[in-house]
Amino acid sequence: MTSQFVKLLPVAAALALSGLAQASSVREVTSVVVKYGDLNLDTTEGVSSLHARLSKAAREVCSQLDSRVLGLRDQYELCVSSATTKGVRDVNNAKLTAFHRYGRKSTVASIN
Repeated sequence: MTSQFVKLLPVAAALALSGLAQASSVREVTSVVVKYGDLNLDTTEGVSSLHARLSKAAREVCSQLDSRVLGLRDQYELCVSSATTKGVRDVNNAKLTAFHRYGRKSTVASIN
């Protein structure tokens, strides 16, 4: 990754909130720009850092739904999950996608 480019990724909760946009508790869809030009996505550390940034941005975008009310809590969790997944998909990096799907340990263990 070249240092000449500052990579920006808008993380929007559009997918997660599209069905909720008509709900009275949600008025608008927000987005957050995630910068990752400083990260090396060829390393586990870089991928992990970007995933953490995407997750943090998703929580910020979905904060309108963050509540202890059971129904809203479910919507918040769905929103965060969908926004993080959309951010990962937008980056379009195989290592980040594998990290998102399988976590730090993406190898398959054999069962004897």
